[in-house]
Amino acid sequence: MMNTYQLYLLLLLIVMLIATTAMTVKQMNEIRRLQELRKRPRVVTVEECDGKTTTRDYREGDYVGLVSGQCPGGGPKRVIGIYAIKEEKKGGRSPI
Repeated sequence: MMNTYQLYLLLLLIVMLIATTAMTVKQMNEIRRLQELRKRPRVVTVEECDGKTTTRDYREGDYVGLVSGQCPGGGPKRVIGIYAIKEEKKGGRSPI
């Protein structure tokens, strides 16, 4: 027969086991999410302003032909392209 002290210790052990399991599952989900983000290509927007082209990170709502602002010379700044860039791993082994 268990006394009160042993019962409390058993209950504490069960609570700690549940908390540890929950934290492990949360950590695994976070790692999986970060791995998925690494697989996605980087998307950039190419803009033309006064005959010069610049790139910036894609923003939701960008489309080719969008007037995204004004150039310093007073002309329109237009989106002329949107591209996905697949970033290669650095220091990886060769495919041979």
